[in-house]
Amino acid sequence: MESRSRASKKRKGGNTSRPVTIQFDTDKFVGPKQAARYVALEKRKILPEKRFIINPEGTNRTFVGVIDTKKWDRLISPLEHYDIATVREFSANALPDDDEPFTWTSRVSGRPVAFDRDAINRVLGEPLQLGAEERDTYHTELRLHRDTDAISAALLLRGKSVELNPFGVPMRYHREDMTPLAQLILLLVLTNIKPKSHTSTVLIPVAHLVHCILTNVQIDVARIIALELKSVIESGLKAGARVNCPLDFPYLIMSLCMQARVRLPSRGQVKIPPPIDDRYMAKYCRAKNVRGSSAAEGTRASDGPGTSTLGPDPYQQAVCNYNWDWMAATQRAMLDMHDSIQLLQLQGRDPTDDHSLMTREQFLLNANWPVDRPVFGEGAGAGKEKGYHNHTSIAVTECQTKEAFPNSENVKNRGINTATRVLTHDRVD
Repeated sequence: MESRSRASKKRKGGNTSRPVTIQFDTDKFVGPKQAARYVALEKRKILPEKRFIINPEGTNRTFVGVIDTKKWDRLISPLEHYDIATVREFSANALPDDDEPFTWTSRVSGRPVAFDRDAINRVLGEPLQLGAEERDTYHTELRLHRDTDAISAALLLRGKSVELNPFGVPMRYHREDMTPLAQLILLLVLTNIKPKSHTSTVLIPVAHLVHCILTNVQIDVARIIALELKSVIESGLKAGARVNCPLDFPYLIMSLCMQARVRLPSRGQVKIPPPIDDRYMAKYCRAKNVRGSSAAEGTRASDGPGTSTLGPDPYQQAVCNYNWDWMAATQRAMLDMHDSIQLLQLQGRDPTDDHSLMTREQFLLNANWPVDRPVFGEGAGAGKEKGYHNHTSIAVTECQTKEAFPNSENVKNRGINTATRVLTHDRVD
């Protein structure tokens, strides 16, 4: 039978207080907080790593040379199965209590499982051996030094460039603008090092890491993975942190459990997805021709299986962005309101009783706000011909104004003026 523990706390109700019993499996969970976290993680997706099977004598042999030089053969060859319940139990028990520091240790089936840099480095075959206080070149010198000109020259095809924001600052790269070798290294980063579900666009920090790998900079990949794993474990519990990010590194977690001699289930395991091999590269990572016209500028190849299509509808993109911004503002307002109510309750409550209002972390976890915004391709907004106006911008502005202030005539007029400014701005002379 499963052993259970009961923890009691008092709720204030009139002149009397009664204990609230919380039951959890002590053989499986460290405490009630971890048991509740396990239930919350059942809603999360799991983003698995991928195997890389590249012919050392084929067209992508340079990638094999990079892997051999860095001794990352285990990094590109994770286990072939993982157990969903084990991954969730690991992630839940790795979360410390409110008054405890982060320990880099979880518990699975009653056994402690370490996932610090050294533990992960051992699972990867110790590709980089460093002293206790020693740091690799990437983390000590180059992590924050990002030369976008050098990155663009090394990663991009001829005629391609980094995408700039409205202020002229480099913002992101597009995967299809990269050379096949850079795309292959990028896929390794976005699946097995810094997992990300969207691989069609690349932010500057990720592109910088790809460039460091390509130029053979000393990189402590185990440290990067450990920090990524920590961010997933703490996700949704801090203001501004990711809320619904997937659970990453399931195969690595299984390897860490095996290293800790945890008895793992033999049934119900999920098999690893198809590998990234030379056939995949030939189909999805071919070098694209340089675009030479505005019509070609409006299309981009899709990420993975599929065919090239026009970019997303600009109206849908604008409405989607508006909804995300509105949701973010609502989240901030509700958090501020919750903090104010909690502060008032703490100031006026009986010091001998525990307050019943949820903490900020519990409130964030209970609200379960989504976090990942959709990524739009370069085709969004394309297709405008010379002399034409973007009427979609006017429609979106009026739609947003009416939804936010349905009964305000002044705001309606202000929305028309805003639409006029958008019309002038979007005109192509």
